[in-house]
Amino acid sequence: MEINVDKINFHPVLKDIEDIYWFFLLSIRTLSDYEIQNILIVKNSKQEGYGCFNSMLNKFNKTTNLKIEQKSNNTTTSKLNILKEMIFIGKAMAILSYDFLSLSKYNNIINKDNEFQFLRHIRNGAAHNNKFNLKDENGEWKIEEDEIINWNGKEILRELHGKQVFNDFISIFDIFLLAKSLSEKLEDIDKKIFKNQSI
Repeated sequence: MEINVDKINFHPVLKDIEDIYWFFLLSIRTLSDYEIQNILIVKNSKQEGYGCFNSMLNKFNKTTNLKIEQKSNNTTTSKLNILKEMIFIGKAMAILSYDFLSLSKYNNIINKDNEFQFLRHIRNGAAHNNKFNLKDENGEWKIEEDEIINWNGKEILRELHGKQVFNDFISIFDIFLLAKSLSEKLEDIDKKIFKNQSI
């Protein structure tokens, strides 16, 4: 899905989430490029103290099973498997988004909202071995029997308890969109309630 990067600017509370997302995508795009890999290898070999970066590059290539194919028309294509990395970054974004919002002055205003409750369950699952954790420490359900917490066509209900969160139920891109939606909500709150106060 094509997005207009120039038109996206998250609220300061969630700005780190936006930056993490761009950093991840840009890193993967850059490191999977044949010409950039070659430039880095040569530069790292020539500059004192930079040899370890080539070792890091080798680890990245092995971990992602990177395959770069040279085409007859002098172009290259890259194939790699970044599922584990996407799951990790998605979990980190979910946990941080929830924590940033919970610790902000906006918490009391948004903590009953459907989007925030949805994020709360995603965050809890991300922090519990990437499995939905819909029961408390006493085995009591955290959501009612017929309760459904939905966002963007996705529904959290009791049947999801113990099932995988990332990438089965939700993806890193979904978390980015959820954080974007919450960011827009914070901007609306600023206009209506906090327009003369600092964050």
